[in-house]
Amino acid sequence: MRIASFAALSLVLLACNTGAPKEMTPEPASTTTTTTSEAKPAATLKLGAALDDKAQKVALADVAKNPNAYVGKTFATTGTVTAVCQHMGCWMEIKDDAGEAHIRMAGHSFFVPKTASGKKARVMATLVKGNEPMCAEDGTGAPAVGGGEKKKGCRAEAEEQLGRPLAKLELVAQGVEIL
Repeated sequence: MRIASFAALSLVLLACNTGAPKEMTPEPASTTTTTTSEAKPAATLKLGAALDDKAQKVALADVAKNPNAYVGKTFATTGTVTAVCQHMGCWMEIKDDAGEAHIRMAGHSFFVPKTASGKKARVMATLVKGNEPMCAEDGTGAPAVGGGEKKKGCRAEAEEQLGRPLAKLELVAQGVEIL
């Protein structure tokens, strides 16, 4: 009797699973598009000191219009990284809609990734006069870069890499965020 009950139950179960298999069809593609504002934000790389949310935010164009008003003052600015030191990452250039700046990392205490070009950056920095020392050959004690008999300072390396003079605005960054 047990065998007969088992056989009957097996037939019932098999009957439930013997229907025609469903054809596998891919799900229809979504008709909505994801914009960058909907996309998951990439991690922010924070370098040096933390950026102060209370710091004055200034566009590079505004600094360029009246640089004397910003010399020695710390402020925050934002731009797209257009160049980075390929030796150590000790400087970068950023550009916004109407201005550009050359940015040194404070006393070589931190370095920007050499691959940061093209990314957005927020910078907490102080404007310095363009003739202040930049690297070892200029008297700061930071290592000179380059090989061979004649080593060159960061300014010469930057201008050589860029193929042009540095941006007129020169900032010393206490902190940088690469977005």
